[in-house]
Amino acid sequence: MKVYFVRHGETNSNLQKSGGNFNDRLTEVGREQVQELANRIYGISIDIILASPHKRTKETAEIIVEKINKEIKVVFLLGEKKWPTEIEGKSLKDPEVKKVFDLIREKNNLDPAWHYSDEENFFDIKKRAELFIEYVSKLTFTNILAVSHEYFIKMVIAIILYGDQLSYEVFRNYFHSTSLDNASLTLCEKKQDIWKLITLNDQ
Repeated sequence: MKVYFVRHGETNSNLQKSGGNFNDRLTEVGREQVQELANRIYGISIDIILASPHKRTKETAEIIVEKINKEIKVVFLLGEKKWPTEIEGKSLKDPEVKKVFDLIREKNNLDPAWHYSDEENFFDIKKRAELFIEYVSKLTFTNILAVSHEYFIKMVIAIILYGDQLSYEVFRNYFHSTSLDNASLTLCEKKQDIWKLITLNDQ
């Protein structure tokens, strides 16, 4: 089984450097990025497209479908990490937003299970990524395209790479030392019940 992970195209929040929200949409550049990606995917045998329920990932999947004409199935497990509602849509340069992120970082360094409000912490998103790996492993398709988000895709990859050794500190270092650009392609393959990372951030 092969799973081709796609990060959605550029969004308004990416462009404005603000906290994303569920209805964040692709920019014109983002749509062009995905159209170029769809041309590449056209040469790959894809059985089904799984997409996060967020607007930006559904838009990404719909553009790809125009090229390869495959079924889209919305999978809530693929959604992006939930950040505190208080900062959604606000500039990441906003002093109050920076205070929230600084506090979360400080508290999570001591206790990765700590919550500021309604966000997902390390253990929440790790569990969801594990459930996705379990879910996709049971599918009977050979080639799957999964449209998701930077944080979630990186968590899935980290679980594949580090397994039981994955801690908050390991993931934090891994997250900040790898790139996953808009409309990039990442390939993971399962053989004999073992998952491996084949390609990361292919543009």
